[in-house]
This record gives sequence, structure tokens and C-alpha cells, in this order.
Amino acid sequence: MTWKTLTALVAALSMANAAPLLAQAATASDEAAPAESAPADAGAADQAAAAPSAPLWLVSCSSQIDPERLFCEFSQSIVTTEGNQRVATASFTRMAGETETNAAFVLPTGVLLPAGVSVSVDDANVGELIYQSCDAQGCYASGSVDDAWLEAMRSGTTLLLDLKTRDGQDVRLGFPLDQFSKAEAMLP
Repeated sequence: MTWKTLTALVAALSMANAAPLLAQAATASDEAAPAESAPADAGAADQAAAAPSAPLWLVSCSSQIDPERLFCEFSQSIVTTEGNQRVATASFTRMAGETETNAAFVLPTGVLLPAGVSVSVDDANVGELIYQSCDAQGCYASGSVDDAWLEAMRSGTTLLLDLKTRDGQDVRLGFPLDQFSKAEAMLP
């Protein structure tokens, strides 16, 4: 988890009164620092280097919505390392064989709904989304994704979501775009 993402996590979660989770996130990052500086067993380091990393973007397709068509999604979540709790999810959907793409984001509660969500790739704005609703799992923002937005994600490094808390604080969530093009290419 990058420092920017952790900072956004702390800000986003504090607006939702999640002190126990913040303590877990802080503890996880504090515990990670000494482990990185400790000397490692050479065999363990070789095994870790050889192990494949999990994909950042997950792809799934289903015909559950419409048995005649395949609905596909590629998504990434920001998850705390300790406690494995989801903070936010960026999801892109399309029907197999089609190019029309939609974005759907699950974001922390406690956001200023009228402000919406500003979406950028590497600080270049690609879209503005409005919130659809909120529940105990988070607040949902969605909208259409145009060709320029998709192209920016294919060539960019970080998808950034800027939102405001109810008390007016700015929050920025970042999703790495590593392997985004590979995930998109997997869609039928």
C-alpha cells in the first residue's frame, strides 16, 4: 500500500468513525517497517521473488443477469493488510463483445454526496461521477466511460478518485493501473 493510498485510507476511514480499523492499518504499516529492514533468509527471499504476485485487476464474467449475454467486470479493491477489510473498489463493466464501458465505484461512507467524485488518471481529469446511493457497505458512484478515459487508463500509472467528506475535507484514493490493459484484453 503506497503512502498516498494509506493517507487517503486514514482520511476516508476517519470520516466513518472507524478508529479500530485505523489502529489496525497503522499497526500493519508500523509492523511492516521493521520486517523490511531485518535481514532475510536467502532461501526465503529466493522463494518470494519466484512466487507470482496476485493480479491487481480481477476479471469475472457471468450470464446470470441475462442468460443470452455475458456480462464482464474487471475490478480492483483497496483492502487493509490487517483485517482484510475493503476500503474502496473501482470496477469497470461491459457486455462481452461490446465496447461500451461503465464505471462503478464503492467508496467509504461519510462523503459529501452533492460534491460527487472527480476521476483522473495521473492528475489528468477523465470524468465526474455522481453518487447513486449509500448503505452500510459504502457509497456508490457510477457513470459511462468514454474512449479518452479508457485510453488514459491503458497508458497511465494511477487511477485517482477525489472526493470530499461531509465536513469538507478532500480525500484522494489511488488505484494502480499496472496490468489494467492485460485485464481488459482478457475480456471476450
